[in-house]
Amino acid sequence: MKTAQSLFLVFLSLFAQAAIAGNTAKLWPTIPFIRGADLCQYKQSFSQTRSEYMREMTDLASDLMYSGAKGREALQMLLAFDALYDKNKRLALQGKYLDVTLENTLKGYVDQYYRNLRPSNRNISFNHLPGARHIINAARNGQRPGYVPEDIFDQLDYVAYGSYTLAPNCKGNIVVTVTLVGRYGDTKTYMGTGKPATVMSKIGSTMFEDFQRTKFPSTIKIRNSKLTLLGGINGDIDKVWDLSSAKDMCQTMGGRLPNSSELEIIGNYGSWNGGITLGDKAWALRSGKVYKGTLRNPSPVRNRWEINDREFYYTCVR
Repeated sequence: MKTAQSLFLVFLSLFAQAAIAGNTAKLWPTIPFIRGADLCQYKQSFSQTRSEYMREMTDLASDLMYSGAKGREALQMLLAFDALYDKNKRLALQGKYLDVTLENTLKGYVDQYYRNLRPSNRNISFNHLPGARHIINAARNGQRPGYVPEDIFDQLDYVAYGSYTLAPNCKGNIVVTVTLVGRYGDTKTYMGTGKPATVMSKIGSTMFEDFQRTKFPSTIKIRNSKLTLLGGINGDIDKVWDLSSAKDMCQTMGGRLPNSSELEIIGNYGSWNGGITLGDKAWALRSGKVYKGTLRNPSPVRNRWEINDREFYYTCVR
């Protein structure tokens, strides 16, 4: 049983390494966006009954007449205000180039996360398929480079499409979704709500984390050997309320808890490079003690009773 379990974990480790060294997930950089239903208009239309709407219009007309307008003038003013609102909304929603803005701000935010966080490996990139001449010519003609060859998935891992619509709050926010379609038809969908200039930052952040954050098992180099991080029994970083439980979980997975020097190296790799960002959490150690990185004097390695934490995080290694 142990042999089969060990072989299974080795297989998972090799698979994870191949997926990461397999390196970067290549995405088609042209993202068509479909304009969806107007949720703002939908809310306005169905948030009031007909009698409530008529009562509101009557109140507005009464206010105008109270201010000196005659009945016909009040009606004309209401119609003019209503038409002006519709005109401004129509101009804002002509749809010209909003899809281009969404596409390019998404790519810009993803690139910005990589520039700011500087992981050693980039796990997601946007790759154009035609040569630079096709891209420049399309831009010069006011077009988006959207060349799609028959063998697109021989060169890319994902293609993407999206949708956008006015948010129900009717204050200029839009709801955006971006769906990635893999070569076998698998999908990843991301959603965000906000102003057009910033909404893609939320989606870009989630995409970055989804592709870049450490997935277990993950193998890192420590001195002249390799250490495989198995995560917790839940397949990710896990936590317990009893240190002995963490030890039992690791034994169940065919691994062990790390020692303090191993955990520090794992922390130095960080969550974007195959390790774990330790932060201010209390981590279970092989020795039965706890590692608390923010307690450096005299040592971050403490006895259980020396810290106030009541829950302890752990990752198994082998």
